[in-house]
Amino acid sequence: RVAREKNALPLRVLELGAGAGLPSIVIAKMYPDVAVTASDYPDKELIAALEGNIGSNVVAGRCRVVPYAWGNDPSVFWSNSDASPKEEGFDVVIAADTLWNRDMHELFLKTLGQVLRRTEDARVHLIAGLHTGRYTLQAFMKMVDEYGVVLEYVMEREVNGTQSRPWDVGRAEGEDEIERRCWVVDIKLKWKNVF
Repeated sequence: RVAREKNALPLRVLELGAGAGLPSIVIAKMYPDVAVTASDYPDKELIAALEGNIGSNVVAGRCRVVPYAWGNDPSVFWSNSDASPKEEGFDVVIAADTLWNRDMHELFLKTLGQVLRRTEDARVHLIAGLHTGRYTLQAFMKMVDEYGVVLEYVMEREVNGTQSRPWDVGRAEGEDEIERRCWVVDIKLKWKNVF
């Protein structure tokens, strides 16, 4: 939960790599006072499908779609909004299954640094399936500090929701495909220093 001052702009949430937009749609439906932006790679068909899902779920008034390729100029997020330069940034950034490609980690982290509001309460919430591979996830976690953010926590959560356990890259040894598919990694990031 992010503390909001009286008369402040609504809480702003960005979903990167939104795909079909399910998390964005659910947030917009559950929290009508939250401004949600669903974003994915600027592929015409992908964005049209995302916009269609937002529209058919009747949340277009609270959830907008912004095509965006990681690492590019983030000003597309601020255009057509009432945010002044002081209000640029998102209070919460969410993403699921976006860490599978090591070659994209740097661009993804650069984007997080550009779009996360520079406040003490701003957070990034990431979910990664273990099909990504533990070593790929560990490589991402080792890079975060270079981009001004730190790991607030990292937990492994059973897909059926009954168990959780601390992250351990060492489980890669001897872990089979069936076991990997039973768990996801829940990562929360925050700014190392508030600016």
